[in-house]
Amino acid sequence: MSYLEAANHGLRPRMGDAFASGRATLTCDHETVLRHVKVPVLFTHHFHHIDTQTGNLMGAISDQQVKRVRHLVEGAGNSFAYRAFPTMPHSMHGHDSASYVTTVTGWLAGIPSIR
Repeated sequence: MSYLEAANHGLRPRMGDAFASGRATLTCDHETVLRHVKVPVLFTHHFHHIDTQTGNLMGAISDQQVKRVRHLVEGAGNSFAYRAFPTMPHSMHGHDSASYVTTVTGWLAGIPSIR
């Protein structure tokens, strides 16, 4: 095992715990950040599910949270392109690189200042 692999292996449990506990983003005011976005946004929404018994979110972000993000980004005067991939794992670029490239390049082609 290389030094980098060993370092990454040691960080995984701590990183997972930091996100699960909320410590990873404790000092990040997401609303303020999103209100100050200054570029067009492509949001790819991957697998997510709300457990009906516990109410816990399985996935990175819920539909309701995406609506809030859209509201904040568009409120800042920016475009917000939403693409749904309901069965796609978190790492789209690693799982299905062709879909990732097609999605990003297609979106970029539609941005007037990029053409």
